[in-house]
Amino acid sequence: MFSFFNTVSRVVYGFGCLEELEREIKRLHGSRVLVITDAGIKAAGLLDLVARVLDQAQLCFHVFADVEPDPGIEVVTKSVETAKAFQPNVILGIGGGSSLDISKTTSVLLTNPGSVYDYLGMDLVPAPGVPLILIPTTAGTGSEVTSISVLSDSRDNVKKAVVSPHLFARCVMLDPQLTLGLPSHITARTGMDALVHAIESFTGVRATVFTDTLNLQAIRMIAKNLRKAYANGDDRQARENMLYASCIAGMAFSNTQNGLDHAIALAIGGRFHLPHGLLTAFICPWVMEYNLLATPEKFKEIARAFGENPDGMPDIEGARLAVKSVKNLLDDLGISYKLGTYNVPLDAIPSLAKATMGATRLISNNPRKPSVQDIEMVLQSNY
Repeated sequence: MFSFFNTVSRVVYGFGCLEELEREIKRLHGSRVLVITDAGIKAAGLLDLVARVLDQAQLCFHVFADVEPDPGIEVVTKSVETAKAFQPNVILGIGGGSSLDISKTTSVLLTNPGSVYDYLGMDLVPAPGVPLILIPTTAGTGSEVTSISVLSDSRDNVKKAVVSPHLFARCVMLDPQLTLGLPSHITARTGMDALVHAIESFTGVRATVFTDTLNLQAIRMIAKNLRKAYANGDDRQARENMLYASCIAGMAFSNTQNGLDHAIALAIGGRFHLPHGLLTAFICPWVMEYNLLATPEKFKEIARAFGENPDGMPDIEGARLAVKSVKNLLDDLGISYKLGTYNVPLDAIPSLAKATMGATRLISNNPRKPSVQDIEMVLQSNY
């Protein structure tokens, strides 16, 4: 039995590292740069910081700023049309997970025939894309270091993914300065998304010693820093630690996949269009409670990472301290973990449970193997 561990080849990190952008573009022999982002990044002035560096370097660049939250396949189509007209030799994605995912998909659609529908699934992209530089502005998705791009399919209101090693960026830049202006509610949701990535990857059946090491460190860092970043967005140390924790959790789950939490989130999000980070956050304690029977030792490790002491307790009782810790964190972040809070009707639960089971890529990594009835029970008991 053997496993693989893949990740990006280069990470540039630290306050102010955006100033190294010119060097990184030229290292990739870039001369025409397509910048992919969203209107919020543009309005916040973060795009101006990138444009200043590109102007000073006298590089030709074009901006596509039409990325939407939880982007649909239509956004990819527009981005690819823009890219084909501009003919970039480097793509620069800056923003949250949506902008980074659109950047990754655009990169490979420039060098591979057909449409995005041809590549929805695992390892279906035959050739590398245009070189990618990815710059996250939130500490949450870890998309900058994953080989996954998640898209909403309006044909059936289900979120789907392109998964391929060809989606890995050639360079990732982690500048915590770009996260200082995040509103507290976005800090909370994106930070919880990073925590869920680490927990699901750590407890999943594909976990390895490599991913466990990354995930435990990410959980410890998030447990110590998310409240601080939420309470004071100008806390530079907390912002830095959250950005790095999100990144290393992304490195881990890109090698394991996530689990039942993300499967449920995709089902609810595809139909009711709630923010992804909010979804994974409030679903987290439900799935932890469901899964802890399968791997209580892992959940005891999570409890320890939060500062709890499960030593001397029965395994299941000790494992439940992890659930308690996450619920306490959600309480402090002002996030309800009751489904009814989010205007999802009770009669939608059966169809949501069926849609959840369709996410086989995620379900296959979950430590406990659910049935449709199990998922209905989880949703109903937390309504």
